[in-house]
Parts: sequence; C-alpha cells; structure tokens
Amino acid sequence: MTSPDVALGEYQAGYGLGAGELLPAGADGRDEATVVREAAADYELDRHDVFQLHPAECALLVIDMQQGFVRPGSPMWVPQAQRILPAIADMASWCRSIGIPVFFTAATYLDRHPNDSKAYCVPPLEVVLGEGAPGRQVAPELLGEGDRIIGTKYTYNAFFGTELHSQLHGLGVRTVIITGTLTNFCCEATARGAFDLGYHVAFASDLTATDSAHAHRATLRTLRRGYARVMGGADIRRELSSAAADQA
Repeated sequence: MTSPDVALGEYQAGYGLGAGELLPAGADGRDEATVVREAAADYELDRHDVFQLHPAECALLVIDMQQGFVRPGSPMWVPQAQRILPAIADMASWCRSIGIPVFFTAATYLDRHPNDSKAYCVPPLEVVLGEGAPGRQVAPELLGEGDRIIGTKYTYNAFFGTELHSQLHGLGVRTVIITGTLTNFCCEATARGAFDLGYHVAFASDLTATDSAHAHRATLRTLRRGYARVMGGADIRRELSSAAADQA
C-alpha cells in the first residue's frame, strides 16, 4: 500500500510538478495536494459492502490459462500464471463442488484478425494461439466435468463477440469471479466488460497473474476503486461458504 504522502511525491514526479506548482484550494477548501492524497487512500479502499457473494448467482471465469501462457518454452510464457495453476485448479474444483459453474476462455488469433493486437505483440500470435495450435489449448489439469470453454474469444474482453454473456444469462448468473491471465489485459478487460453489462465482479487478486508486478498492482487499484470487489481466493471461498451455510 502506498501512503498518501508517497503517492503525492509520485504524482508530482510523474507530471513534472514542483511543490510550488500544485494548484491552490477551491471553494471547498481542498487543494491539489489534498485531492491527490484522498485519491491515494481511495484506491486502497475495499468496497466490500457493494454486493455480497451468493453461490447460486456466481460463475467462475478462468481467463486464458492456455498452454501458450503457462508453459516454459512458449514465447508468451507468463511465469506467475504457471505458478498459480494449482491454486486455480483448486478453486475450480471447489466451485464445482458447491454448484458454481466454471467457464474457461481461450484466446484465439486468426490469420485475418479483427483488431491490431497482433501488431502490439512481439511473438507470432497465430503460431502460439492460432486455431489448431497446441498453445491455444486450456491447461488440461484445470478442466473438470461440466466446464464450459469459450473458444471464440478474439480480443481481450471475453464478452465481446462471444456467447459468454448469453450462457451466463441463461444460468441466472449475476456475479462473475475472475481468475487467470494476464491481469492487466484480458482479465481487466473482461472485468470492465462484465461491469458494463451489469454483472457484479469479484476479482481474485492472487488467482490472476501477469508479467509485471507493477502492472498487476495498478490493475487491482483501478478495479478496486470503481469496478470490482478485489479479494483473495480464500476470502472469496470464505464468503461463499458462509452464504451457503446461511441458506441451508
């Protein structure tokens, strides 16, 4: 957690502002330094009262935990995604055990891709994640009976141009629990997409991964402030277990 004073220093450095260049107070008595300090605290505030987790309304989304991201030797390997594989597998198994549906997405790149994502990435995406490529397959140790795979995901947001929303809607899902990789690309884009579609979003801070700890934290800060309940996997399970016990 960044203290408000440290955040103010980072803010000034980031925008090239000297101490004398911060704007004075407005009519409400809050000057620029106060606004920045307040925002710093707000980014770290857990808004756990926004909604509660109920098993009957939840689905677990496992974003792009594919061979091309989780196996060493792949040009798109995300080491932290490999590291959290067992924990995601355990979460998926636990969700199945209490009747929460589990959805997997599989990023797929086409020869004629619908956006510029290939141009932004150094590895040959069509080779690693193209249709029929081994790297496109979801890590098999994650899969279980009854799981659903959304294999028509051609951009970061798993809701865009896929059947995910219609399948969730058909199951009566109101809350999505987001896990997977990469935190600051497909996981974040999917969280934002879910929010815009009216879903509650629980974003698993220790069951998502990317290749930059700084980027991971930045995503959590943004989502926490305006899009999602950011929670550890154990906290998600604890709240769901409590809700299930209350309904028994």
